[in-house]
Amino acid sequence: MSMKIILVDTSKTFLSEVRQYLAASLPAVEITEYDAEQQGTPAADFRWDLYDFALISEELGEGRSGLAWIRRLFSRPDFPPAVLVSAGGDEYLAIEAIRAGARDYLRREDVPGPRLIDIVLALSKGNEGDTRGLEPQVKAALEDHTHADLPAASGHGHRFVRLIGQGGFSRVYLAERESDHEQLVLKIIDTDQISDPLVVQRFIREAEIIAGLDDPHVVRVFDQGFTPDYGYISMEFFQQGDLKRRIERGVEPAQAVAYMRSIARGLSAIHARGVIHRDLKPGNIMFRTDGSLALADFGIAKRLNETQDLPATSGVLGTPSYLSPEQAMGTQIDFRADLYSAGVIFFELLTGRKPYKADSAAGLVYQHLHASIPRMPEALAALQPVIDLLLAKDPADRFSSAQEFLATLEEWLPAGFEHRLPLARSQT
Repeated sequence: MSMKIILVDTSKTFLSEVRQYLAASLPAVEITEYDAEQQGTPAADFRWDLYDFALISEELGEGRSGLAWIRRLFSRPDFPPAVLVSAGGDEYLAIEAIRAGARDYLRREDVPGPRLIDIVLALSKGNEGDTRGLEPQVKAALEDHTHADLPAASGHGHRFVRLIGQGGFSRVYLAERESDHEQLVLKIIDTDQISDPLVVQRFIREAEIIAGLDDPHVVRVFDQGFTPDYGYISMEFFQQGDLKRRIERGVEPAQAVAYMRSIARGLSAIHARGVIHRDLKPGNIMFRTDGSLALADFGIAKRLNETQDLPATSGVLGTPSYLSPEQAMGTQIDFRADLYSAGVIFFELLTGRKPYKADSAAGLVYQHLHASIPRMPEALAALQPVIDLLLAKDPADRFSSAQEFLATLEEWLPAGFEHRLPLARSQT
């Protein structure tokens, strides 16, 4: 027997802290992180049945509410016991959470903490009472850890280790290559359970696109193909996490400029091969153990010369906080759409906040289309012309290419210039 927990939040730091605490307290537990900002609202066929317990934060960004999720999902027979987490210890919200179907409510400041362990242990057996007699029994069961629900290797040379994430139509596993025991990531889709042929087509296109991108600033792909049960893409595993987590910890301007140089090189590399990323954001920019950056997640990327695009499975393609105006409008795009997204990231790296805020995805789209480009703090005013060129509403007013953007960073901002920039976060 094993216990599987899904953590739903928008903060990588919070997700990491809870994961580490649970792993230390219950060593055999399997934990999946679900970043609601990156992954959005789960699709109707999301596999909730894979989990025994869900910890869902109330504040999920862009107008999303964890309480609303629980209200909507509680009637589903596959929805696991859920606990709502929120800042401030709001008693009214606690009552509403229980009425909506949540098993319990926790204040954010109490997570991680022993109360969470008590709840997990109790709910693991469907017992909401005293856990003192239950704990040894549950811990013994947790120690009897198996991977019975992991996909079979099917002869393609990989051993599945654990589930690390899932989207609407795909799952992502940490795996081990049997030939040399190297850890890697396997993204798979269950072909026998997907009725929409567009999903399979998107998966095939993603595999084809990233297989042709051979550059140190882009995720490395080792293999891709189909078994009798599923399609898979084998990619490198990034042990140092993503840029989103670095931003949450705080990034000094000098490092922000260095990161953007690497991002610009990655964009220049994929654009030179005719590929538009279309979903560039901090969660898709990964770190290797040597500190180098790589662009990842090409799930909605497209080639510039494609005359027809595959229809979106739901709404506009892309993440609202990083969406270019032309993507928001659904009009024709080119490489400059990625440069707009890079501008949002650059602004966020420098200031610690996104350039636009709204209570809903529609509100964010309006801001991208109509709001003025925000001003940089006085200490970083020298970078305002760069931000203006990246975040211009009209693509014609932006940098013409990632290479031109990179040249600006390397020539207009010569080596050492950024080291004279003060830490401006406290001034925002």
